[in-house]
Amino acid sequence: MTEFTGSVRVRFAPSPTGYLHIGGVRTALFNWLFARHHGGQFILRIEDTDEKRYVPGAADDLMASLRWVGIEWDEGPDIGGPHAPYVQSLRHEAGIYRPFVEQLLENGHAYFSFTTEEELEQLKADALARGVKAFRFRGPEREWPLERQRELAATGRPYTVRLKTPTTGVTAFRDLVRGGDRIEVKNEELYDIVLLKSTGMPLYHLAHLVDDHLMEITHVLRSDEWVASTPYHVLLYQAFGWDPPLFAHLPPILRQDGRGKLSKRKDDVSANRFWERGYLPDAMFNYLALQGWSFDGYTEIMTRAEIVERFSLERVQPSPARWNPEKLLDMNGIYIRRLSTEEVADAIAPYLVRAGFISDPPGDAERAYLLQLTPLIHERLKELGEAPDLLAFFFRDVTYDDPALLIPKKLDAATTAGALRAVRERLLLLEPWDHARLEEELRALGEELALKPGQLFGTIRVAITGRTVAPPLFDTLVALGKQRVLHRLAVAAATLAPATGEHR
Repeated sequence: MTEFTGSVRVRFAPSPTGYLHIGGVRTALFNWLFARHHGGQFILRIEDTDEKRYVPGAADDLMASLRWVGIEWDEGPDIGGPHAPYVQSLRHEAGIYRPFVEQLLENGHAYFSFTTEEELEQLKADALARGVKAFRFRGPEREWPLERQRELAATGRPYTVRLKTPTTGVTAFRDLVRGGDRIEVKNEELYDIVLLKSTGMPLYHLAHLVDDHLMEITHVLRSDEWVASTPYHVLLYQAFGWDPPLFAHLPPILRQDGRGKLSKRKDDVSANRFWERGYLPDAMFNYLALQGWSFDGYTEIMTRAEIVERFSLERVQPSPARWNPEKLLDMNGIYIRRLSTEEVADAIAPYLVRAGFISDPPGDAERAYLLQLTPLIHERLKELGEAPDLLAFFFRDVTYDDPALLIPKKLDAATTAGALRAVRERLLLLEPWDHARLEEELRALGEELALKPGQLFGTIRVAITGRTVAPPLFDTLVALGKQRVLHRLAVAAATLAPATGEHR
């Protein structure tokens, strides 16, 4: 930041071509953190000039995804601002870009290109046949007088407008993530990129740059995949006579195995999938902040305010980050455990509604029962979406698809069935039905039956829950209530009846 003084203005400018990739959320977050750290503005702009890949509803999804994480914008499509509209197709319709295309044509930095896609493909094939591995297109029209170009365009022949890149010298820029290192590219390695499509729609290279200038963007923080395009952008800034913003290209996020970048086509990383599964916004915020940035190399759990205060581009690493779903899952569990019982109950309620376990909204009795159940799974939850499975046996009858699970080690079916009947008889008249009395009676019964606690409690657990792993036994017995417990003990014992010669 030593090269800049003034108010920071950054932007996140996604294309609505599908659900927002979690890597895009990370890019938006770094922009937002940078703006908030420096007391600046964060702008959201929708770059929808790619008509072929446009997905209806994608813009709404990406805005919802950003807001879910807690990223709010100071100017944007839905809230407006001094540089509205903030959707490029609307800016195109308003005629914002055409004057700048004309400016480039008039000053000789762009030209009308009449080469068709078929002709371009043939030129590439011919070059490859000659042994040219890197084909760099420069149209013959770049040497024509502008009037000749306009005359041909006036005949109705389709055309694009291309940047007239220099063929000698170098184009250079500095990257703040790389410590301000100067990156140079030989101009002979560039080609004449398209600025305006034959439809009249501007391409990204032109539209984003014009918008960044008009919206007074001071810093461009974006994925490092744009490093190769930055020389073209620098040339455009020079052609317009504008000062470029400061560039900071963020490290990519690699897949967990390190083999390639995280991809929404190959990996389950659409942002909306995480809130569907029950990740907390604060946990995702914290985890994404660490994808390419660190405070001191070891501190990981931080509040939003702490991350804003500590964030700087100097601590963003140029080397790739690596996605670690297990670490994210653990971090989400930490944040869930920090919530109160009431907060967890509120958070898991929508999942129980979708499972058909409770009403929407829950009634008073359902709410009270949910508050009773929540502490039983609070410590085990890592995704809120796990709650319906963990609590299912509280809301529906259990089945014993594998009766062998009812039988503890070193016991047989007959002994187990007898133990379950004994438990039922002991609990039939038990009062009060609370944790202390249940534990006292069942431990005493285990001693009378000469069974170890693990054996007796294990078969009771499977009998009342249908599973070998469940919340703490005595709290579960209390929450299920006497009648359901007695019924399930009877059914479990009867399930083992064929092996004991008994009849149901």
